[in-house]
Amino acid sequence: MIRVLVVDDSPSVCRLLAAFLRSDPGVTVAGTAHTGEAAVEQTRTLRPDVVTLDLEMPGIGGMAALDAIMATTPTPVVLLTGVSANAKAKTVEALACGAVDFLPKYTPGRATEPAELRAALLAKVRTAAGVKVIRSLPPRRLPDGGPSPLRLRPPPGTGRVLAIGASTGGPAAIRELLCGLPSDFPAGIVIVQHLPAAFTRPLAEQLSRTTPFPAREAAGGDLVEPGVALVAPGGRHLGFAADGRVELGDGAKVSGHRPSVDVAFRSAAKVYGARTVGVLLTGMGEDGARGLSELRAAGGRTFAQSAATCAVYGMPMRAVELGAAGAVDSPAGIAARLLSCFAGDVR
Repeated sequence: MIRVLVVDDSPSVCRLLAAFLRSDPGVTVAGTAHTGEAAVEQTRTLRPDVVTLDLEMPGIGGMAALDAIMATTPTPVVLLTGVSANAKAKTVEALACGAVDFLPKYTPGRATEPAELRAALLAKVRTAAGVKVIRSLPPRRLPDGGPSPLRLRPPPGTGRVLAIGASTGGPAAIRELLCGLPSDFPAGIVIVQHLPAAFTRPLAEQLSRTTPFPAREAAGGDLVEPGVALVAPGGRHLGFAADGRVELGDGAKVSGHRPSVDVAFRSAAKVYGARTVGVLLTGMGEDGARGLSELRAAGGRTFAQSAATCAVYGMPMRAVELGAAGAVDSPAGIAARLLSCFAGDVR
């Protein structure tokens, strides 16, 4: 039985969500809370399997409540979010701070019907109940104008690319990885994170604020430049043209996703070959595993996130099973290995 704490400042929304949850015989409502303070306290005392959390609440607010929950009683959290630009930005921030997933709140008159919300809520709660919560470390940034922590020897050849793929738990893992690299990292960075279209630009903006790298949502024709992070836009596949520039496509979903990590990795293997470093981080399913295998076969270096540090050990596990990962480590550990690779250390 999955025990859920429902948190929303609206009693009517709490009742609606509780009714949806109780319609599943495998789910029960452990309690409800209407403020951030109550959410933190009831998570501590009730020890639910999952918390559904509204980010817009009185008192300390949803973000502060999430931080406190992760610090004191780490629990899988599914966010109930608004549709404004500010709400989307807060959602991406919350995902980077440890929330597992999100879904839009039901608003009468909008396209999402109650039956659709019920099905989505139950699916996300079931998934969240099986997620291992990894407490996110505070973001680290290099001092403005300060030296890089390691002066890297220029790599042989030109036009190297670091391709990163992630899904559930990815925003926090990506941030940890990038924060372990210096701002003069001598490869372009391309990121494929499973997120809807409206959320990839806020992810790029957040990475610009919290990592050493300027980041932006990728556009067709973009150059892959050292020290710049490009985030694949939600709803578009990302690949590379023969000259190494970014290509975006609207093809069918691959492994259930668009953008797909497999698409990006396979394209990088064809265009960049041995000049590619591929990193597959936390996520459900197997997207990226076969692409990582193709990258390794093309001579690229490949890494997968370790089971102990993954929110969901799905995509990296499949890569390990396929023999696609040249090394397995935490995001911070992978960053250290990348520094060794690019500094000429063969470790």
